Amino acid sequence: MYALLEIRGKQYKVKENSTILVPGWEEIKPEEVKVLMVKDEENTVVGTPFVESAEIEFEPVKQIRTKKIKVRRFKAKVNYHRKKSHRIRYTILRVKGIKTSVLTEG
Repeated sequence: MYALLEIRGKQYKVKENSTILVPGWEEIKPEEVKVLMVKDEENTVVGTPFVESAEIEFEPVKQIRTKKIKVRRFKAKVNYHRKKSHRIRYTILRVKGIKTSVLTEG
């Protein structure tokens, strides 16, 4: 069984016990997770636009930061140089379970 999710504007394909990389370190609230589609061996449920009866359980595994991204800005002939850098924060989530009542009823 797998599901297609939308979390913070990005879409993910998840199975049970799989891990995903979500931007930000804030805790993910259940209303932020929107299930777009659920599929098992025989049945497929596609939401219009979301599957309301589906629920995904997550467990935060780790919070990480990427390598530094360096941004340089230069303007010719005016002696203008700027250098900035930043690191993007991510949370690694493990999918504990995919639950839906639509596949079991129909």
